[in-house]
Amino acid sequence: PCNNVPTSVAATSFNSELSKTTTALEISVFALELYPITTISFIGYLNQVITLNDGNHVLNINLEPNTVLIDEIVVMGYSSKAKTEISSAVVVLDNSELNDVAATDVGTLLQGKVSGVQVINSSGEPGSGAQVRIRGVSTIKPGNAEPLYVVDGIIGGNFDPNDVESISVLKDAGATGLYGTRANKGVIIVTTKKAKLGKSSLEFISSYGYNVADHGNIQMMSGDQFYNDFSAEFYRDPDLHTIDKIKFYKDYPKELAARNFNWVDEIFQPASVQKYYLGASGRNDKVGYYLSGTIFDEGGTYRGTGFKKINLRANTDVQVSKRLKVKNNINISTSQGSSYDYLDLYYAYLSIPWDNGYDADGAPVYVDSRNHDWWSRDHINPLHSIDNSEYSYKGMDLNYDLIGSFSIFDWLSFSSSNRLSLNTTKNHRFVSLLAAGTNHGKGFISENQKHWYGGISTNLFRFDHSFGSHSFDGLMGGEFEKGQGGFLAAQGKNLPEGFDVLTTASAEKQIDGFTTEEIMRSFISQVNYNFDHTYFLTASYRIDASSNFAPNHRVAHFPSVSASWLMDKMSFVENSSLLNRLKLRSSFGITADSDIGAGRYLGLYALNTQYNGNPAATPKQLANPDLTWERTNQLNFGIDVGLFKNDRISFALDLYNNVTNDLIVKVSQPLSQGFEDRWENAGSVTNKGIELALSTDIIQRKNFTWTTDINFSKNINKLSGIGNPIYTTVGGITQIYRDDIEIYTFLLPKWLGIDPDTGGPLWEKIEKDDQGNITSRTSTSNYSEADPQEVGHALPSFSGGVGTNLQYKGISLFANFAYQYGNDIYNATRVFMDNDGQEPYYNNLVPNPDWSRWEKPGDVATHPSFQNNALSKEPSSRYLEDGSFIKLRTVNLNYTLPSSWIQKLHLQACTIGVSADNLYTMTNFWGQDPEVTLNQLAWSMPGVSDFKYPNNKRFMVNLNLKF
Repeated sequence: PCNNVPTSVAATSFNSELSKTTTALEISVFALELYPITTISFIGYLNQVITLNDGNHVLNINLEPNTVLIDEIVVMGYSSKAKTEISSAVVVLDNSELNDVAATDVGTLLQGKVSGVQVINSSGEPGSGAQVRIRGVSTIKPGNAEPLYVVDGIIGGNFDPNDVESISVLKDAGATGLYGTRANKGVIIVTTKKAKLGKSSLEFISSYGYNVADHGNIQMMSGDQFYNDFSAEFYRDPDLHTIDKIKFYKDYPKELAARNFNWVDEIFQPASVQKYYLGASGRNDKVGYYLSGTIFDEGGTYRGTGFKKINLRANTDVQVSKRLKVKNNINISTSQGSSYDYLDLYYAYLSIPWDNGYDADGAPVYVDSRNHDWWSRDHINPLHSIDNSEYSYKGMDLNYDLIGSFSIFDWLSFSSSNRLSLNTTKNHRFVSLLAAGTNHGKGFISENQKHWYGGISTNLFRFDHSFGSHSFDGLMGGEFEKGQGGFLAAQGKNLPEGFDVLTTASAEKQIDGFTTEEIMRSFISQVNYNFDHTYFLTASYRIDASSNFAPNHRVAHFPSVSASWLMDKMSFVENSSLLNRLKLRSSFGITADSDIGAGRYLGLYALNTQYNGNPAATPKQLANPDLTWERTNQLNFGIDVGLFKNDRISFALDLYNNVTNDLIVKVSQPLSQGFEDRWENAGSVTNKGIELALSTDIIQRKNFTWTTDINFSKNINKLSGIGNPIYTTVGGITQIYRDDIEIYTFLLPKWLGIDPDTGGPLWEKIEKDDQGNITSRTSTSNYSEADPQEVGHALPSFSGGVGTNLQYKGISLFANFAYQYGNDIYNATRVFMDNDGQEPYYNNLVPNPDWSRWEKPGDVATHPSFQNNALSKEPSSRYLEDGSFIKLRTVNLNYTLPSSWIQKLHLQACTIGVSADNLYTMTNFWGQDPEVTLNQLAWSMPGVSDFKYPNNKRFMVNLNLKF
């Protein structure tokens, strides 16, 4: 009504297409003659005042969309909200922003696209996934540091990237608070595709191309380089400082320089990649369905490796009655692949080019210590080892979802979301008795099988009520999850030739295994309030009880609150030609991490030995009944701004401060305890930072558009309350955890370079007084006198990405860059490849042009002489390098056929294109790739670059057909 005058109208037709700027509304008029001036309103559109002309009983009105009310719906797991109603730090990417990379994991799709999200592809092995960290690292315990994944509103699950409709990244407690104990590391919400009303469609996507191994700055020496630039250095006269060529030629015949077997090129070769997707969907007023199948086949660039995966999905929903709706989702995936042995990869780089890996018939030659013409140190031919071994695996994953919702009243409903899951994997490792090395003549076989099955049920009452300018909605209910897992492994030796099954092993048999069970019970509640679509408030409260903790610490409480002010109705926004949208938001909440595995608080015994012929137990783990949760207090402030009409320029700025208390760590114990360490809560870690996301529509024309997306994030990490420092050492490399420094800080002797007089290595020696204060810093040539120091850190100072998209008629060009700056990498491969002659029968890498080797007194060099190189390759800051990089992650060039052509082909759409991934990396890091692991495990350390399966450059041809 207008001017408090009641009006009755009946809409006879209403066609809404949000892609258009206006919507037609045709109404029949009954009582409008009484009130010639009337306001027409419709939810989602701006009100329009009309004047009724005499005798006109049918009006055709074009309503302008109200961008405040017609809003993107953001899926946040337990609930969905209009984007304008969200008071927390959430980033949403839809399907069109995700399918630019042929990948099987979410992390690779997100790299460089979301502020505050660090994505690292630390391995190019087929089937491997990226490592994801949201807003830094909040724990120092080994194990899983990945965010929580939620698929179709239920925790966990599996999916294929082609099935993804959208991904929501939840970064602060206002968004993640409802996940309580699981939310310390952030939450990623994956929503799979559903059918659209009134439309049946069939889509086919085909991608085919090649992977090419990217060795970065590692280029191994040729036969000539290894002869003249490396081996000759052993014969440099210590007095004359020249090469004694007579002795050199006597021990190393000149013909060796002409031998040039390229081990890297033989073992790493281009491999095909192909992916095929077929999806169908349809919906009527009662039933909707989405069916899909994906085949992914990735050949490995490393000899003998590869990965295959088949994924099947069926999503259906049925409107059983006016009040009852039921959804069924099922996802089945199977995979199989072939992996590799670390030592074979090691020899692929270090074998000397003077050795030929093939015999006269072109078959890999067997090598042992009796091959006197074999120069490589360990007398191993990796080509022969690879062909006489197998490292295969296979797995299956099944998820079934049953989701029901029942409308009790117009304002109250009940939903039940349930999932049953099953995951199983089997690994097979076999080394033939024909292979060289420790298993020659015996052979080796091992198999292990893991399984996990469980279920989760979430049952919630939801309410939604409005009166006047006030709106309330929310939810309350409970969640129960239970899972059981098991592991079984066996191995043995002495195999008959030609057999690779466990039962044929006749010696050194071993068996291992375990079972585990985890249970979680939760109470969940949330209330949302908004006033006049301007002021928004959300409060949530969750209680979790986890079987991973002792009974007196099993229950934990997780409140959170967030608020925002949408200032679009303020006069300075409404009347501004520059400012189109302005929103202030803030949030605070508590989350936690229960991901420590079952039984860490218990005193455990190992029942894997015997005493006097009977089963016996030995102490394995010291009990700690006071072990409790890692809890994080999260505070966030944000602002969202849109400039010019339709937000031609928009940006979001977030400031956050997250403090994680009661870190779970292994603390050293007194010798009287009989244990070296036990799990305890000690210390806190703070992550605070700034995030910026900027989107621009630089050009918007009928036939040409140019858009950009830029994101930046800076995170500051600091430990406190640790008490006695904690040290972790892997492969002789140590990192320290102590107060007032950041996680993953390297503790190493400080390298001072080369003594210009002697050509020997120098390290820093520190003198201290009785109070521990440093009194002097001097150089020493004695490695044992070099004091370990905090010399670098594995976490970057800042990171982000840049994306740009140009479209001209049917042609589109998209490019995405990812970058990070300020982290250090310990280049462990250089210990072997850049060893100053301490390994004379390992090949060396081609040196950096800025490097130089000492030859005579007075030389200012970066590398010691071969004659004075004692302990130069021992762990020190010498091998600590700048890990900063800018990476051209993706380039896509596509062409969409004109609609006139499409109609003749009886298609809805057709797009063909080419793409390239991991195309170029700009970095000073002199190794394989600056994307190194972030995982803290028994065999790996964050920020350490060891021999790894190289990342790949990928080139693809793509075809997308819609019927």
